[in-house]
Amino acid sequence: MEWMATFLVLWGWVTRDRKLPVDVINFHIAYPNCTRIRLLRWIMRKPLVITEHYSAYRIGFNSKAKGVDRIRRIFHAGVPVIVVSRALQGDIERFAGPPLPTMHVVDNAVSQAVFHPDPSASPEPGRFFTLAIWRFPKRPDLLLDTLAQLRAEGYDARLRIAGVGPGSPAMIERIASLGLGPHVELLGQLDEHAVADEMRRAHALVHASDYETYSAVCAEALCCGTPVIASRVGGIPEFVTDHLGVLVPENSVEAWVRCWKEAWRPLLAMDRNHLASTMEQRAGSTTVGARYHRVLKTVMDEHRSSH
Repeated sequence: MEWMATFLVLWGWVTRDRKLPVDVINFHIAYPNCTRIRLLRWIMRKPLVITEHYSAYRIGFNSKAKGVDRIRRIFHAGVPVIVVSRALQGDIERFAGPPLPTMHVVDNAVSQAVFHPDPSASPEPGRFFTLAIWRFPKRPDLLLDTLAQLRAEGYDARLRIAGVGPGSPAMIERIASLGLGPHVELLGQLDEHAVADEMRRAHALVHASDYETYSAVCAEALCCGTPVIASRVGGIPEFVTDHLGVLVPENSVEAWVRCWKEAWRPLLAMDRNHLASTMEQRAGSTTVGARYHRVLKTVMDEHRSSH
């Protein structure tokens, strides 16, 4: 696979439209595209940069597998790396070890054309929304167990679940075993406009996960003006503050129940336009595009000064 990736990258380089100038080459995801990064740099003779958002660095890929050192060496070639969070930066630094490249942190971009407030869509108390590809490290079990406990305590909480994945069958079984069928709606796959509408009408977005390098869904909800209840993991605390939602300190049912109950009234009272404006200033596509451009220009300027 590694040689095939290198071949395809070089094939694209050789067969490119030579009428269009190339200022910088940006590789999205380091492995396997950049396994032979030194060879690519020697052939291409252009400034290179890697944009990374993969979560596998936290667990070291499979540290006992053959070839894992080749992945580490990608980050020893001096090629600058753009990451979506300081958490991911730390993951890569711990995985690769020195000598490390220059790292730039740029948020995931959220489309303001889709994810924005809508004054005609009012939030409905007790209506909570969640969205994911349902597989590890997502924790729908926590959301469902918490929902069951909240309802047992008299809270009129309902959960609308979008997305599918390998964990969907277990999730459906858990809904039935907890007797939550009347209070949970499985929405399946939704397009981005339907997702945005669900977010705007929700009391809050709830997002339980054992790890996230960033969590685009949390950023999208906030850009809609929807507050977030999320696990305090990975890159989420870098942008979900007390003014934008609630971070659950540990992934236990007890902690989730406590935080969900405490947040019930405060989340409804939040100024949703202020939430959206705050997050757009950080992750809106215009803002992120400008920051991304500055990083690429810095890479180009450094390349020129060294040649």
